[in-house]
Amino acid sequence: MLKRLIPLLVICLAATSAQAQSGGGHGRGGGGGGRGGGQSRGSAAAPPAPAAKPFAEPEIIGVVKAVDLEAGRVTIAYEPVEALNWPAGTQPFVVSKSALLKDVTAGEKVRFTLESQQISAIRPF
Repeated sequence: MLKRLIPLLVICLAATSAQAQSGGGHGRGGGGGGRGGGQSRGSAAAPPAPAAKPFAEPEIIGVVKAVDLEAGRVTIAYEPVEALNWPAGTQPFVVSKSALLKDVTAGEKVRFTLESQQISAIRPF
């Protein structure tokens, strides 16, 4: 008789454990026993959500108007940038590394990307 009761006891314990983990059986619709957050006192904190992928900056097309190596800036007349909701315009941009400007010349058509409001990459169009 004991051999027949052990499987039944295991099933009952498993069901009770599953119900306690889900927060059910408290008359509050589950969800952690009404304490908010879906966690009971004895449970470990849920792992943090993975960080969102950074927004991919669009490639901007423009014509170099001036290069200021000392200031680490390049003035570019750029085409409209729909992804940034920018109309066409001309403005100076700071570069993240002055080495980016070594091969850039006024009058050249380029593609460039911004990161933290600085040009992080620039190449001929």
